[in-house]
Amino acid sequence: MRREMVWIAKERFRGWACSECAFEFNPSGVPAGNSIAEMKLNYERERDSEFKSHVCANYPKTQKVNPSSGSTTSKLKSPKPFS
Repeated sequence: MRREMVWIAKERFRGWACSECAFEFNPSGVPAGNSIAEMKLNYERERDSEFKSHVCANYPKTQKVNPSSGSTTSKLKSPKPFS
């Protein structure tokens, strides 16, 4: 299956992640730029570069077991557009 960048929201993290592993994008700091548009572009470049270069094997996905049913649940949610 091809990995995709997805938007997730959970208790202690809200942001971009990999659909196939536990990789979550954490920016290195406030995006540099002289305007909001430039800051957005720099953020997206950093995000896309880190996503493209990450190795899924280095971020194994752990799944939670739902005690009532014994089934696993995923915390990934539908991607939302970045604007």
